[in-house]
Amino acid sequence: MRRSLTSILVVDADPDIREALSDMLRHEGYRVKAVGTGAEALQRIRREHYEVALLDIRLPDLDGLSILRVMKESNPSLPVIVLTGYATVENTIETLVKSAFAYLTKPYNREEIKAILRRAVAVNRLASNGEQVRHAVQRC
Repeated sequence: MRRSLTSILVVDADPDIREALSDMLRHEGYRVKAVGTGAEALQRIRREHYEVALLDIRLPDLDGLSILRVMKESNPSLPVIVLTGYATVENTIETLVKSAFAYLTKPYNREEIKAILRRAVAVNRLASNGEQVRHAVQRC
């Protein structure tokens, strides 16, 4: 798998976490854009293509669950991995009902994030390939 072409959006209010995640993911060969607010995330998701998003649900300006909804409306096949330090049963259920790919808690496990990202990228690529095949069949 050529991860060097994989673009990931990291949305987290904590600058230390944004930097640590960005460094780890770049080291793994991903292209990373990291933002600290919901407004920045929405601007990015509307202007650029990402194969995966890592999303904190506690942001200074907007509710992460609202951002999740907009991300999924903009790109239904986008795997969104929620990463939060404020885990509750309600948040977990609501996040998964709103089609999050995964729900992880902070402090995060680096190996777990890497494994889930690899799976998310694979699922996204399968969905993209399926769409291409569907379009090709429709043209025939």
